[in-house]
Amino acid sequence: MRIIAGKYKSRAVKPPKSGGVRPTSDKVKGALFNILEPWTDTHVLDLYSGTGNLGIEALSRGAVEVYFVDHEPLNLKLIRENLAELGLKEGLGPPHLKLLLQEVAQAFYQLHKDAKTFDVILADPPYEPGAAKIVQNLLKQYPILKPGGFLAIEHGEKDPDLEAEFTMELVRQRKYGETLLTLFKAP
Repeated sequence: MRIIAGKYKSRAVKPPKSGGVRPTSDKVKGALFNILEPWTDTHVLDLYSGTGNLGIEALSRGAVEVYFVDHEPLNLKLIRENLAELGLKEGLGPPHLKLLLQEVAQAFYQLHKDAKTFDVILADPPYEPGAAKIVQNLLKQYPILKPGGFLAIEHGEKDPDLEAEFTMELVRQRKYGETLLTLFKAP
């Protein structure tokens, strides 16, 4: 895995040490980031962070703040290592970095309670039926996406049906092998 563009272009991102993490492929990541350009001065939430691959790409392209959320301590340790390789550390910045060891639902609740909002939410949940809908439902309950902001969900082709009554505009859905990339825009 590598960073595709920006300040840290071509730098490596350490892969996961266990089989429980499925990093976003360079092809899908490239498509996502090119669609959502520009990234300068964006505030990003990276859900189900795994290696930090998506959040780190956002930082490389100019994001000023990235929150990484994962429930696995080993994943957050790997994200810290990947950030350290780039000379970045939580609490020192800019850019502002925050790592949250929480389930996604708990993170949504806490961020909403703290009145935190984001320009872009990147979600790469497990490829299980219904997993992508969880993010949509949490966003309806805890509106932490700024007006005009984007929600990007990477999900398996076997879980194509997202919430039909979702309040955001479906901007695009593309298939890359067994992966679907679905983008929504907040009103």
